[in-house]
Amino acid sequence: MSETSPEVIFFDAGETLIHPVPSFPQLFASVCADYGLEVDLLAVSRTTRKLMGEVEARQAKGYTFSNHPEKSRRFWLSFYGRLVRELGYLGGDGLAQSLYETFSSQQNYAAYQDAREVLEVLAGKGYRLGLISNFEPWLEGLLEGLGLAAFFQIMVVSGNERYEKPHPRIYELALERTGAGAEESLHVGDSPVSDFDGARKVGMRAVLLDRWNRFPDFEGERIESLRELPPLLS
Repeated sequence: MSETSPEVIFFDAGETLIHPVPSFPQLFASVCADYGLEVDLLAVSRTTRKLMGEVEARQAKGYTFSNHPEKSRRFWLSFYGRLVRELGYLGGDGLAQSLYETFSSQQNYAAYQDAREVLEVLAGKGYRLGLISNFEPWLEGLLEGLGLAAFFQIMVVSGNERYEKPHPRIYELALERTGAGAEESLHVGDSPVSDFDGARKVGMRAVLLDRWNRFPDFEGERIESLRELPPLLS
C-alpha cells in the first residue's frame, strides 16, 4: 500500500483523543476501592485488553451493543461484572453498577494534551479530518464540550450506526460520507484489531497509537504520541 500523504485522516476517540480521568485503570481502581477491592493497575489493563479482544472478535462478525441504550447498559454491566470477578471480587452487582455509572459520566473524561494541538496542526495543513469510533451517542456531546468536535467534517459513531469496528462497513460508511477513496485515507487508533486491522481490510492506511508501549513488537506503522503523526505524514 502506498504511504503517500492522505487527503482524509480519521481518528478513533477513546484512548486516542480522550480518556477517563486520570486514566481508565486509575479511575477503575478508585471505584473498586470503595467496595473493598484493591487491584493492581497493570492487572486491570491486561485483563481489560483480554476481555475486549473477545468483544472485538464478535464485533468483526456484526455484533453490536452501543447503538441501543438498554443493550449498551446490559453489555457494560456484564463486562464490568466479569472484569471485577477476574480481579478477585466476590461481592454482588453493586460494583459493576457503580463502574457503569462512573464511565458513563461525561465529567469523568478529558482530552489528551496532544489531541487539540495535533488536530489544529493537521487542519492548518489542509487535511480533512473525521472520526470513526465505537462509542455511545453521547460521545458527540462530550467532544463538543471538550472543544474537539469542530475539527471533524464527519463523525461516524457506532452508537448511531448498525455496525461497530472492526466490521468493515463502519469504515465504508465514513468513506462514503467524505467522498474519499480508501487509498486517500488514513485511520489512527489505539487498537491493533479494531483500528489498525479494521482499517487495513478496507484498503485504508492505518497507524497504531501505542501510548503506553503495549505493543513494542507491532509490525505496522506505530506511534507513541499524536505529535509523531504530522512528521510521519510528511
